[in-house]
Amino acid sequence: MVLDSRWLQLAKYFASLGIPVAIVDIESTGGNLYEDRITEIAILRFENGIVRHYEWLVNPQKPISEFITMLTGIDNGMVMNAPAFSDISDILLPLLRGTLLIAHNSRFDYTFLRHEFQRIGVYFAAPTLCTVQLSRRLYSQHHKHNLDSIIERFQIDVKQRHRAMSDVLALADFLEKSFTEKGNGEWERQFYSLTQPKVLPSWLPNSLSKQVYALPDIYGVSVWLDKKGKTVKIDVHEKAFSEISASLQSTTGLAFTREISEIRFIPALGKLHALREKALLEVDSHIRPSEINSRYFTVQFVFEESSSLQARITPLMSGYMHQPPTGLFLHKKSAKRALTAWAKEHGLCPSLLGILPDSHARNMSCPVKEIGHCSGDCYAKNGIELQNRKIIDNASLLPIVDWGNAKKITVVEFDALSGQKIVLNCVGGALELSDGRWYFDHTLPRLLKEKFKLGRKAVQVIEAV
Repeated sequence: MVLDSRWLQLAKYFASLGIPVAIVDIESTGGNLYEDRITEIAILRFENGIVRHYEWLVNPQKPISEFITMLTGIDNGMVMNAPAFSDISDILLPLLRGTLLIAHNSRFDYTFLRHEFQRIGVYFAAPTLCTVQLSRRLYSQHHKHNLDSIIERFQIDVKQRHRAMSDVLALADFLEKSFTEKGNGEWERQFYSLTQPKVLPSWLPNSLSKQVYALPDIYGVSVWLDKKGKTVKIDVHEKAFSEISASLQSTTGLAFTREISEIRFIPALGKLHALREKALLEVDSHIRPSEINSRYFTVQFVFEESSSLQARITPLMSGYMHQPPTGLFLHKKSAKRALTAWAKEHGLCPSLLGILPDSHARNMSCPVKEIGHCSGDCYAKNGIELQNRKIIDNASLLPIVDWGNAKKITVVEFDALSGQKIVLNCVGGALELSDGRWYFDHTLPRLLKEKFKLGRKAVQVIEAV
C-alpha cells in the first residue's frame, strides 16, 4: 500500500515508466568501495502505483569503527546476529534487478550493492538516477545539494538521520515536493536525462529485456544468438549492461534485435582479457573479425626471384596469424623511415631489401656501392644467404607504435574483489591466444597504449626485448 499517501504523484509518475522504481540507501563500515561492507539496507519500492518498504541490518563480517557508529548509530552489537548479505541476497535481488535505482550519490550505493552481489558470485546491474544531480539541475541557484541541505531546504521531517530507512523516506519526500514545485515538464525532463542508462525501450521483447537486465556491469563479451541458435554478433564490453542498454535505445537496430533470441555473457578480468575471449569465440563461431583497421601498417618479408628477402609495407588487417606482426606503424612514411634506420643498424643492403628511395631508378646501381660503402658482395649467393639470416634474426626489432623500445609486454589484469588475475602476452602489437596463435584488431594498439599510461602500480606491465 502507499505509505500515508505521502507520494501519490510520485507513485503515479513512476507507474508510467514501465519498470519498477526503488529508492535505496545503504549504510556501510566506510567509504572504500572494495574493502568496506554494507551494514544496513533500506528500499522504498514503487510498482504499478503500489509502494512497499523493506529494510535490513546486515552483518558486515568486519568490525564497525567508533567513527561510523557515531555517524550512523549502528554498532557491532546491533549487527552481531544480523544476517550476512549472502543470507538476504535471494530476497534482495528480485527487488533490485530490472528496477530503476534512485539514491543520493547513487554511485556509492549502487557500487556497494554490485560488489556485495559479486562477492557471492551473483552479477547485478540496473539503471540508476542520482538525486544529488537532480537537485543540482532543478535548483541550480543553491550551492549545497547534500541530503542535510535538502532536508533543511524542504523542511522534511527526519527522525534518525544516517539510518537507511530515514534517509530513504527523506529522499522520497524530496522527490514528491520537487515534483509538485517544478511541475511535470521540467521535473520529468531532468529525471529522464539523468537516468543512466536509459530504461529499456518498450518495443524490446520481454524475454530479451529480462536477459539484458540480468547482465552485469563488468568487463566481458556478449554473444548474440538468433532464433536458430546461430551466433550473429560478438562484442567486447567494459560495462556490459550499461553499454548494451545504451545501444538498444536506437530504433535503427529494431529489425536486428527482433531476430535475437538470446544474449550470452562471458565475464573477463579486463579489456585485454575480454578481447582475447572475443577472438577465441569468433574462431569457434566462424565469424570473421572486423576489417576496418587498414590505418595500421606492418612489414612483411617475401622472397624475390634472386632468393633474397624483400620488405613490403602492407596494411595490417584484423585476424589471426601464426606469428606476431613484424613492426607496427600508423603511416607508410614512418614505416619506410624505420626500415631504413633498422637496415643501417644491422648492416643490411637496402637494395636487396627493396627499400631504396622511389626516385632511384631500378636499372641504376646501388647508391651505397656507388659511394664506396659496399663492395657489392651482398649480391653473391653467400651474401644473400647471410642477409636473409640477418633479416630473420632481427625482424622482431622493428619498432611498434607507442611501445618505445619494448618488443614484448606482459600485462596482468586482475579483479580487486575476488583476487583473480590473468597474464596476457603481446608481441609486435598482437595478442597471444591460448591456442598459440596471435590476434590483432584495430582496438588493440589503443588499448595497449592505455595500459602503458596506467603504469606498473595500476596494471603490471613488463617490458622485454
